[in-house]
Amino acid sequence: GPSGCDETCGSALEFDDCGICGGDGISCLPSLISLGSATESTVEVLYSSSTDIGGFQFGLDGATATGASGGAAGDAGFDVTVGSAAILGVSFTGASIPAGEGLLTVLEVTPTSESVCLADIVVSSTAATGLAFDAGACKVFDCVYDCAGVCNGDTTIDECGVCGGD
Repeated sequence: GPSGCDETCGSALEFDDCGICGGDGISCLPSLISLGSATESTVEVLYSSSTDIGGFQFGLDGATATGASGGAAGDAGFDVTVGSAAILGVSFTGASIPAGEGLLTVLEVTPTSESVCLADIVVSSTAATGLAFDAGACKVFDCVYDCAGVCNGDTTIDECGVCGGD
């Protein structure tokens, strides 16, 4: 019969995207924390990792986070804490986020700029060693800014050219 990539008679194994016979395509994923959609009230945080994640921390530029929920962090039972300087995700039970890619968490935010960026990313392995992760590109909020710079705000310029004037 046909032989797979392992050259065993009758095998149906194939090379994955990483070039590994019978692999699952995870071993060559980039180590990346990035942003998905960004609306006036939420920002998706995405991840890609070939290693299990034991914890994470990052800051935001362009928005103030007020809460976090869901995603792989929620599925793994992580406690995700939103502070004034950083968002911290950790498990107090020793759980981890499996290697792979997808939605890490969804942040509740208040925009402070027209775009949002990740800053100061720190990711640790399940053995509490640091992992090198890159940040994805900044995202422009999906909203229209009024003259006062408020996302989807309703402040207008009056007939004298004054923002919010009467």
